[in-house]
Amino acid sequence: MTKIKSISIKGLRGIKEQLTLEPNQKSVLLFGENGSGKSSITDVIEWFYNNRIDHLSGEEIGRGGLEALKNIFLNDNTDAVADLEFTDEKLNSQKTIYYKAGSLHSEFSNPEPIFKEYVDMSRKENLILRHQDLLKFILFSKKDKLDNLSEIIGFSEVSKVRDILGKAVNEVKREYKKGNYDHQVSTQQPKIIESLGRTVNTDDQFVEAVNELVKPLNIGIKIERIDEIGSLLLQLKKPEDRLFIELQSFYHKTFDWASNLLPVLEIIEDLFKKYTDQFQKIISDVEKINKILLENLLTEGVKLINTNAYTIDECPLCLHPKPLSELLKELETRIIELQSFKKEKLKLNELKGSLNKELREASNKVHLLLSDKNTNTEENRELKDRIERFKTGLEIYAAQLNLELLSGQQLKACETIRIDRENINRAAAFCRQKFEAMREATKDNPRIDIHGRILLSREAYNNIKKLKKESEIVLHQQNSLEAIYSEFLKKQKESLESFLTFFSNDINELYQFMNPDEKVENIRLVPIEKADELAGITLEYNFFKNAESPPHKYLSESHLNCLGIAFFLTSVKAFNKSNKFFILDDVISSFDTTHRKRFADLLIGKFSDYQVILLTHEPNFFEIMRNLAKRNQWIINTLKWSKQIGTYLAKEPINLLKHKIESKLEANDEDGLANDIRQYIEQTLKDIAYKLKVRVTFMYNDKNEDRMANELLTDLRHHLKKEKALGLNDNPIIERLQSSSLFIGNKGSHSSLFKPGIGDLIATWKDVNEFEALFSSNKCPV
Repeated sequence: MTKIKSISIKGLRGIKEQLTLEPNQKSVLLFGENGSGKSSITDVIEWFYNNRIDHLSGEEIGRGGLEALKNIFLNDNTDAVADLEFTDEKLNSQKTIYYKAGSLHSEFSNPEPIFKEYVDMSRKENLILRHQDLLKFILFSKKDKLDNLSEIIGFSEVSKVRDILGKAVNEVKREYKKGNYDHQVSTQQPKIIESLGRTVNTDDQFVEAVNELVKPLNIGIKIERIDEIGSLLLQLKKPEDRLFIELQSFYHKTFDWASNLLPVLEIIEDLFKKYTDQFQKIISDVEKINKILLENLLTEGVKLINTNAYTIDECPLCLHPKPLSELLKELETRIIELQSFKKEKLKLNELKGSLNKELREASNKVHLLLSDKNTNTEENRELKDRIERFKTGLEIYAAQLNLELLSGQQLKACETIRIDRENINRAAAFCRQKFEAMREATKDNPRIDIHGRILLSREAYNNIKKLKKESEIVLHQQNSLEAIYSEFLKKQKESLESFLTFFSNDINELYQFMNPDEKVENIRLVPIEKADELAGITLEYNFFKNAESPPHKYLSESHLNCLGIAFFLTSVKAFNKSNKFFILDDVISSFDTTHRKRFADLLIGKFSDYQVILLTHEPNFFEIMRNLAKRNQWIINTLKWSKQIGTYLAKEPINLLKHKIESKLEANDEDGLANDIRQYIEQTLKDIAYKLKVRVTFMYNDKNEDRMANELLTDLRHHLKKEKALGLNDNPIIERLQSSSLFIGNKGSHSSLFKPGIGDLIATWKDVNEFEALFSSNKCPV
């Protein structure tokens, strides 16, 4: 996995002149006061990988944040450069911002596919945590938690398959409902009973009933199989009967159509209601409309370039010169950023497509009816008017779907364009009445009456068989898809729960490390189900042994920040597969003293195999971390800023406590000075004891860090005596410092009646400096 060997920055953010940091795979601790430009390093690394900086990507800044990224004091003709070198030299690259034809551009110097693949992989990893992002995941909604984790662990692809299966299940359910099979079968069965005088369930029963029906005609024909009915009907029909039979069949067919429209209308109205809700949701948010419009524009730009319809190296909109490859990359990046808004539009388009399909199928049947010659007779004018009225209702729905989001027009309310059921019922009643009248007219003509009965019953019997077969197929599809979908959800849930358990254990371990012996335990990510489907993730924990959620219900800001850090660090361990480094930028600003110490121990103890780049403006935390980092070979430095060169590294790392003491001595400021000197003596002795491997009495972490100066000096003298450091153990400065630390340092820094004066403190500080000089690396004989 990759670590950073060198970072060199010039002309970016607060860094004007070149700033070079060479950690060479080691961890880095950087101190910088507010305004020193320390976050410029974080910004540059984020831009290097992501081609953007989240907090600089707003519309008001524009141009992908490049103008805000380039140092404002840098000449337009001077390039701004970030140069990163890694443990794998094949990944080394510069990234440059430069002016060309009056506009800013950026590009990498490394064109190799392996580098591009590395950058793409790194974009998916957790590399940077800023203070403002600490609680982002913790305070996410349940659905956003699920979406965020799904995206990180690749579960979003699984979710896409789940969504496709879910849509397929809903589509088949809709088809089954629209088929209205049970109702249609129930309307066909009475036609058979009415025509044949009995119920019929098999082909043999149907053949038997037909033979009984034609027997009174004495035509000498008896059929054996159902497929012989066609020949029988030809024998019964005469040429002059053709028009009568066609018209009777027309009324029967149209009656069936009108009688089965109800479920179709229900589906159309339900889809239109959902479409209206989604349409309104989008147009009520102006920013959302603008984002969708922008996404459409960018998508068209990508299509234009990919089809080679545009080959000039300039932006087709603003005409600024820009290589097409770079322009295409920027367009694709912006489209990715707009994915959430694209999903809203995609959902609207899916609803629109489903509704259009239903309208198209209904319209096709209407077209067939209106093109039938029997519809266009004077006798059937009323029926035609009712069918056309229904057609107009469908067209009103279709017209609503043609309204653009940005047209400024509102969709009609669902209830105002609801298709009139009464009109459909009257059309069905009209056909039923006409059909019954024609049957009544054939009572005096047994041959044609029997012909009509056989024809009607055969059509009804065939319809029942067809409907039952279709119903069985669709129901089998529905059951199969539902079984697949259910099993998929089960496996998805099991996999996610398994991952969340593992992930939660790590979060809990890190949180407990920073918050030992507290009543917040068993922190866990728990999947939320809704209607047997995965709907989100919540964060639960035991608070005084009671299960609670969400975290901010009871936890303080400092505890919530610990939770945010635990989640980030767990994500680093779980998901970062390309990089072995991460950046923490001012993440402890709201931590109390105890949490700062535990956090420092956590980084040193649990992440020693990672390269940590830690930036802070907190002097106290810097001193806590500095002592630990120094012992673990971290690179330690201080950042400053000037108008002439911008952010720069101080030539020597500043010891903030020493600087504070010397400033107070110079100003004769006694306030807290004795306590500062005591702390400095203890820090110095710890460093010396560590370097010389002085044996001390074992204590646990917190108590070990709180050792007093007198104890350390005593153990140091024993060590020097054992090592026979002649002249060093008996050096009077050690005796003086032990006396000073025991009397002046300790008593002057704690509650005591003794208050050392400035002269006492100056003398003590002089002893400290002499003591340090005695043990400096080039003088100490041990």
